[in-house]
Amino acid sequence: MVENYNEEWELKNTSNINSLLRFRKAYLDEELKDLLIVKHHYHIADDIMFPDPSCLSFFTAFEQNHILKYEEEHYFFLSAVNISEGLFEFYIYCKDYERTIAFLIEFLKSNSLYKCEFEVVLNDKGSRLKNLI
Repeated sequence: MVENYNEEWELKNTSNINSLLRFRKAYLDEELKDLLIVKHHYHIADDIMFPDPSCLSFFTAFEQNHILKYEEEHYFFLSAVNISEGLFEFYIYCKDYERTIAFLIEFLKSNSLYKCEFEVVLNDKGSRLKNLI
């Protein structure tokens, strides 16, 4: 597990008031070349366009209790989280995207209200993240 978790994140200024992008400043291992993006389309319930508290709570638990707790053991690294106008995205770099997806599904299947889809970018090696931030 990554130590000093809260100290390693940085917020990115965006031109969109309805967007929150945070990313980790930590070193990205060269072996983690494939990018897995976990996407959840949430219902926009207010003018701010952010997820409701129960959605935020579920995905906070997903991140802190599942992803970060096991990222070293399972050969993946959460590098960014983007919340923007109805879409929650987790950017995860990994060695084995199939194994990572299977691991993430263990938690995600615990609540059918929060369906996710996965996008895989093979041999990304950090380029999508560089474009994002």
